Amino acid sequence: MAAYQETKVHGTHGFPYIVYVGILPEYINGIPHHWHEEMEIIYVTDGIVNVSVGNTEYVLSVGDIILVHPQTIHAIRQHGDSSALYYNILFRFSMLENGADDTCREKYLDPIYSRKLLMPVYLTPEHPLHAEIEPLIMSLLIDPHYQRFHDELLIKARVFEILYRILPYCEQADSAVAGEDIVFEKLKRSLSFLEEHYAENISVDTIAAQSNYSASHFAKLFRQLTGDSFTQYLKSYRLEMAADRLRNEQTKVSEIALSCGFSNLSYFSRAFYEKFGMTPSDYRRSPLPAAAGAGDDRAHIGTENENTIGG
Repeated sequence: MAAYQETKVHGTHGFPYIVYVGILPEYINGIPHHWHEEMEIIYVTDGIVNVSVGNTEYVLSVGDIILVHPQTIHAIRQHGDSSALYYNILFRFSMLENGADDTCREKYLDPIYSRKLLMPVYLTPEHPLHAEIEPLIMSLLIDPHYQRFHDELLIKARVFEILYRILPYCEQADSAVAGEDIVFEKLKRSLSFLEEHYAENISVDTIAAQSNYSASHFAKLFRQLTGDSFTQYLKSYRLEMAADRLRNEQTKVSEIALSCGFSNLSYFSRAFYEKFGMTPSDYRRSPLPAAAGAGDDRAHIGTENENTIGG
């Protein structure tokens, strides 16, 4: 399960690039709010999925693209009862840099990284940029990666071209964006605290204090960011952590429930069934769905919870 602040390198330290495939519902409802150093491109190939970037939620259908700045809070969740297949391309700008005096880094990469230069976030097939970068995205998904020793060069060239195509559509950030970024930086502290202490009895006052906000102001900002109250979100996050442990451990259900913040096993079982449509024991016994794309080049990209291309 993705943490709020993902500190791992997606890919390798020498080549921080990777592609994941996401399948919803994969007995989870999505990926909770988090951020990482990598820029992320989300591309939907089947179904409908909700993607939140900052405090804006987008409903994506087939062919839609989301561009996520590095260090930006974002989340993915199931759209109602709809299923979806989507791909995540993640890369660090460090794979494109060429030393301390790199002109491209200073002129283009640093402004995007710091959000002084803002990329368009949501691209439908009608957006003019979509036609320019979709073929490049598809080439990164379909081409066999790391089968030949020189494939890293091709990947880097295509990532460079994607950024080259994006740059003419970027806009300079204004003071309003700078203000939003300050708010999100503060909220990150509370999200990190929640990740570390979700199994404990956390009050709204305690979590709000991490961001130096009053409880009432924090509650308002948190709902704007996540769409849920803090209490609802904490419950959902605890259930997702419990589900992840049920998949990967043989620990007793009662022990997992307690370690994830549920002191009442009956309440945990009811809440788990409401969220996942099955009991914790049935969830543990149920098979994972087969990865989409079996039989084509994309099949060996794998699922979003495992490192694949570049890993």
